[in-house]
Amino acid sequence: MVRLSPAGEILEEITVPARCPTMVAFGDEDLKTLYITSVGGRPEEELRQYPNSGSIFKVRVDVPGLPEQRFGG
Repeated sequence: MVRLSPAGEILEEITVPARCPTMVAFGDEDLKTLYITSVGGRPEEELRQYPNSGSIFKVRVDVPGLPEQRFGG
């Protein structure tokens, strides 16, 4: 996972102990906790190297996410 500048430069890189990270979401009151999901059900050979595949990872970050914008009537 990477954090990019508006110009597309890589500012920060976060690695997780899984081969296929999928989605991210910000949480906690300050929106500085990043939750990262990963794909499970990987081939046996890959799971020996990455046994945490299929897990959710939690990382504290310096830059907060943005609050979710809701819409509807």
